[in-house]
Amino acid sequence: MKNNEKKYYAIYTRKSKFTGKGESIDNQIEYCKNTLKTKFNATYKDIKIYSDEGFTGYNTNRPQLQKLIADIKKNKIQCIIVYRLDRISRNVADFCNLKNELLQYNVKFISVTENFDTTTPMGTAMIMISSVFAQLERDTIAERIKDNMYELAKTGRWLGGNTPLGYKSQKVETIDVNGKKRSLYKLDIIPEEAETIKLLWTKMLELKGLSKLETYLLNNGIKTRNKNNFTRFSLITIFKNPVYVIADEKIKKFFEEKGATIYNNSNIQNEKEIYNKKTGLISYNKRLEIPGKTQSLKDISEWIIAIGKHNGLITSNQFINVWNIITNNQNKRLRAPQQNTSILSSIIKCKHCGSYMRPKLRNSIASNGKRNFSYLCELKDKSRKKQCQCKNINGIETDKLVIQKLKEITSPKSEFMRQLENLATNYKKKSTEKQTELQTLNTTFTKNKMKIEALIDKIANIDSEIINEITLQIKNLKFQNNKIKKRVAEIKNEITIEISQKQMTKIALNMIKTYMKSYDTLDIIEKRLTIKTLVNSVESDGENLYINLIGSSN
Repeated sequence: MKNNEKKYYAIYTRKSKFTGKGESIDNQIEYCKNTLKTKFNATYKDIKIYSDEGFTGYNTNRPQLQKLIADIKKNKIQCIIVYRLDRISRNVADFCNLKNELLQYNVKFISVTENFDTTTPMGTAMIMISSVFAQLERDTIAERIKDNMYELAKTGRWLGGNTPLGYKSQKVETIDVNGKKRSLYKLDIIPEEAETIKLLWTKMLELKGLSKLETYLLNNGIKTRNKNNFTRFSLITIFKNPVYVIADEKIKKFFEEKGATIYNNSNIQNEKEIYNKKTGLISYNKRLEIPGKTQSLKDISEWIIAIGKHNGLITSNQFINVWNIITNNQNKRLRAPQQNTSILSSIIKCKHCGSYMRPKLRNSIASNGKRNFSYLCELKDKSRKKQCQCKNINGIETDKLVIQKLKEITSPKSEFMRQLENLATNYKKKSTEKQTELQTLNTTFTKNKMKIEALIDKIANIDSEIINEITLQIKNLKFQNNKIKKRVAEIKNEITIEISQKQMTKIALNMIKTYMKSYDTLDIIEKRLTIKTLVNSVESDGENLYINLIGSSN
């Protein structure tokens, strides 16, 4: 899309038509249109509407939502507005993933009833704080596999999930002894991807290092299935996956010496006959997830390894030799421990290419007694300067500058903190006003009800000529009470929302005051988390530093 092409305000609505609850699509659209008209003076020509009906908020695979995301990536959208946050997602982690897309494409977000509005600094602050809770949610979820899944894994079938590079999932139907049709899945080779797998092993045996292999793949344009560059982590994942190795007595002995058991639940009992089929292995229960840490492999003795129903691609000699190269190189790195005190690790990016800038230790010692280090662009480092030439920057000075800026905006007298304090006060004032209005409405409702009852009693003692007049009075009073009931329901909903927002604002204030007051005494993880709470992004072009705070538009 060209820069001068028009960008739209997007209204997104959703309704699960099977629940019988929630606002109708039309009502949601009307609320959103009114807000856009008031806030931006938007006309119907400026607005695009995306509506999903019959979809739960827990499922992000909705046609119109996916179309909206595609239009965001095409730079067609300048702002998204929803009636309520749960219309777009009921899952906080999913919403924060979408929030990251919005930040990347500079798209604003407004929730009409919840005051989530990234066109204002405080609205953005609320969104960023919600991402902290989403991170906590992601970090504390642990994967558990049921015992029956373990047993199924021992049969060598494919149990689902993302298929490994080189394979696809294929459905196989069989007839059991009772004549019933049964289905299972196995892996089937994708020829083009299989050639990539074979190349990885060949080049690793030749280069004998992950860094050298990573550079070779990057500079030769060899990418993953999703067209991403291979990383050290993705390469280790491939090289330590038994799915690729052809089962034979040598690989069986290799894993058994490491404490693993290879299960054979096939109908073939003769091992030599199995090995002649060049069958690969299937492995489960490999991943160890520790909250706050990078995913790693469990001890091999805990793996479930079984004779698979697919063909392997790599010989046992190739598999074992590469495994040993990786293990030996890892042991060398462990013997030379490194001190990583960088605050902006996994936060700062290269402004030229968008890659993260990672810390690299120097041999010299700074005046504070710590080792000097630089931030360097990962793409520049991996490609050996062929795909990016961003200059390295002084790590200690960069960290110091960012921390100094954060301390300024979170000081008690700063504009940011003043607005946050005012927001908490305003919620209290608004709540008091609504309670007063609620009390007045309830009083009026009761009086109207008493008038209706009195008029009904009066009908029995009056002339028939004025019954129509009395009936009209009763009708008007009932109409007023229906309006009062509707407004009372709206106020109660608004009070509930404001209480929630007030609590979130208090949490934000307490978090900032607690962590920033003692920032210098926090550990590295806590310091990085605090920065992520207050900063959209930190970028460097090798000369200048760009700190984009929450609520900033660039």
